[in-house]
Amino acid sequence: MLCWRPSARRRGRVTNAAREVIRVVLADGHPICVKGVQIELSVEDVAQVVACAFNSTELFNTLDSHECDVLVSDYVMSGADFGDGLSMFARIQERYPSLKLVVLTSIDNRIVLRALEDLGVRAIVSKGDLPEHLRRALCAACRGEPYRSPRIQAAMTSTMTESSSEGVSHLTRCEVEVVRLFLSGFSLGEIAEKFSRSKQTVSAQKRAAMRKLDVHNDIDLVRYGVRSGLAA
Repeated sequence: MLCWRPSARRRGRVTNAAREVIRVVLADGHPICVKGVQIELSVEDVAQVVACAFNSTELFNTLDSHECDVLVSDYVMSGADFGDGLSMFARIQERYPSLKLVVLTSIDNRIVLRALEDLGVRAIVSKGDLPEHLRRALCAACRGEPYRSPRIQAAMTSTMTESSSEGVSHLTRCEVEVVRLFLSGFSLGEIAEKFSRSKQTVSAQKRAAMRKLDVHNDIDLVRYGVRSGLAA
């Protein structure tokens, strides 16, 4: 396992300040990202990574078996049992209501980021920003304060036409995710498998989204996605 553990000397040095060390579970499908975050968090004794998970199924098993203060998780995770994205974070909040969340992601889509905040995720960090922003986000999350790293802040305040913004705001969480994945190249069957839903359910959610967005075919949906920023 790649999880970082403090050395005996390090453990001795932080014993008196144990309450100040943030216990972190780290979830990311890319082992090299996991290792990099572990190294970064170990530099200033900001946090102790108590466990790691590399897919959403493993993540829920890890949260069941490890006490932690903050979950640092990527947005996109493999694992058919719990899916990923908004539905995964909604399940985490329902199952572990006291757990603080920091989303560490390469996604800079305003609509997805806004949906995360609407869900209650208050600390979001871009993988393209300096590592210091992850440490700041951890501290903010523990204090119950919001935090956006610079790239996330820029994405959230980017210009989008009023009509595009209004249309997307009417979509449900599931509809946003179905449209996002469809525009990313997933088939309806693949989306259904990813979220453990029936293909019929996913198809109905896609049609409902298209009605709300006033688009009538897949080509128009792609054009809307590009115009609104929903397409990556």
